[in-house]
Amino acid sequence: MWGTLVVFVLSASLVVLAGWELTRRAEDLAERTGLGHAWIGAIVLAGATSLPELSVDLVAVRTNNANFAIGDLFGSCMVNMLVLAVADILTLQVRILTRVVIDQALAGVLAIIVLTLAALVVVTGSSLAFGGVGWATLLIGIVYVWGAWLLHVTRQARLWPVPVESPTRPLAGLVPSVARFGVATLGLVGAAWFLISSAEQLVGSLGVTKGFFGMAVLAIVTSLPEIVVSLAGIRAGSYDLVVGNLLGSNAFNMVILLVLDLADRGGPLLALAEPGVLVGNLFAIVLTGLVVLGMLTQAEPRFRFLDPGGIPVVFAYGLGLLLSFRFM
Repeated sequence: MWGTLVVFVLSASLVVLAGWELTRRAEDLAERTGLGHAWIGAIVLAGATSLPELSVDLVAVRTNNANFAIGDLFGSCMVNMLVLAVADILTLQVRILTRVVIDQALAGVLAIIVLTLAALVVVTGSSLAFGGVGWATLLIGIVYVWGAWLLHVTRQARLWPVPVESPTRPLAGLVPSVARFGVATLGLVGAAWFLISSAEQLVGSLGVTKGFFGMAVLAIVTSLPEIVVSLAGIRAGSYDLVVGNLLGSNAFNMVILLVLDLADRGGPLLALAEPGVLVGNLFAIVLTGLVVLGMLTQAEPRFRFLDPGGIPVVFAYGLGLLLSFRFM
């Protein structure tokens, strides 16, 4: 078991390092190609920091470990909200969740919608598919594109104050950024194979299900890029970037289910989900809802035990893991 644990830790470290490099390159590419910070938080950066989930979960599906992937995605959504809650609690001078523009609430509602669509399949066990792809994951993809469009038009007609856009970087450094992005992607995929292989052996030794292990352990590993980016954003005072990244990652994680379905083509993956995974799915919805509620609650001075996006999220995360373990 110890040898397996060493392999798991080393491969997890490589996943984190490669994921962090991917995140940096994705933001750099977004700025060099003119996308700017308007979409970096909720769309571009959210997608970039979710690349570890995508790589690891693709490997999990291709090696017949679908519940690793499903648990990882729902667990990552829970971890994202936990990170946001802890950051809000520890930032004493301001309430992070009330220092962001209304667009971020839209990103949160979008995440709740796609998480709910995923829960519908898990609850009903629906096997309805089109070309081997589940109906819900197809709908999730459509809703996500629609939500991204809503975010775009809302920014254009925004009523709340916004930061000034940063100037676009010159295209001269585009090729090195693309090359480094490609190298990091290859490193991430290679590390993901070892991560899933060692995780499969650890599950047998620990006596837990693949879904719970994905939710409780893999989710933390694949969410570390979001955590690092969030810490850097908070130190810089870029609260919109932090909140948009974490809420946007929750929505993007559900789009990954569509990619996994397309890669597998064996019917809806969510129909294979373990009971404990459904608990994680439902708690991801609850946690995201609490964070959105915290954004819309403007009361000052703050009452820490009553702030919906702070301490209640931390307690709900712990309860979600406990119930998932009980139902595994």
